[in-house]
Amino acid sequence: MAAHGQARGQAGYAGRRRRLSIRRIIGAAILFPGLALAAGADVEVPFDFLHNQIVLRVTLKGSGPYNFVLDSGTHASTIDLGLARRLRMPLATTRIETRGAGSDRVFGRTTMLEDVRVGGLVVEKLPAVALDLSGVSARLGRPLHGVLGYNFLASQVTRIDYFHRRIRFSTESPFSSEALPPDTSKWISFPMQFRAGSILPVLEDCAVNGTKIAVTLDTGSSLGLILFPKAVRQLGLEDLARTGIPMEAAGYRGEARLTKGWVRSVLLKTIDLGAIEVAYVRRGYGDDEDPQQRGGNLGNAVLQDFVLTLDYRNGVVVLESADE
Repeated sequence: MAAHGQARGQAGYAGRRRRLSIRRIIGAAILFPGLALAAGADVEVPFDFLHNQIVLRVTLKGSGPYNFVLDSGTHASTIDLGLARRLRMPLATTRIETRGAGSDRVFGRTTMLEDVRVGGLVVEKLPAVALDLSGVSARLGRPLHGVLGYNFLASQVTRIDYFHRRIRFSTESPFSSEALPPDTSKWISFPMQFRAGSILPVLEDCAVNGTKIAVTLDTGSSLGLILFPKAVRQLGLEDLARTGIPMEAAGYRGEARLTKGWVRSVLLKTIDLGAIEVAYVRRGYGDDEDPQQRGGNLGNAVLQDFVLTLDYRNGVVVLESADE
């Protein structure tokens, strides 16, 4: 589930608990659910930003509310296995395997969420995977009952205002039907493109320390910029990664090894982030990723400084600085 990471190994360092990401699910039926939202209608809901995770209050079959994380990087939505059993949801007899951070083998069972309500948004028949989320709940600090993933998001426009802790769901873009404005130092837009079966939107035009790498945007990650092993080598950061502050991180599939450090500059198209904190992956996450396809991942620790629009209907991603 959400990977948990904590820096350690230096005297006097007050490590903060972090989560790497709500990880990817494979083998589940990725079907688009019924979305009860009239064309042109908007539904705005508050969220809690708990340990850099977007936590929504969700009701299922009139029961709840339950805590669900919003994760653009998970194929199927998930539900805690214990909750699925208490609600007497149908569970497939065949198990499916998860993938993502870590190296253990973890299995779940497919199910169907018949009636999902988030504020005024109603989704019917949402395919999901039932997993034991008790370990993640302990790390999150409150019961975590599930994850709303790509199959929840893919049929709508989702606008996340981190500063005001509000999310707007709609069926129409908030931007003009004409061409989007040109990129500025506080605004960028780019096509919603994916790579190698991933459902994470790719930003090709990202430069780290002046070197161009592709990164993905992941609302299920609590960290900022995560650099994968091959990107670390391409950027010549092996020594910094080796001597950085160790971070214990765990995903659905167990432990991943990371270290904490800094890079001197990050440029997202025309938005200059300057020097920022990064997590270097040593092993267990993105090990085989080609930096030109995906050299890293941008999570909520960076995205929280923006209003993020994921327009799946029109295939566009927009990042606006929060002070715009």
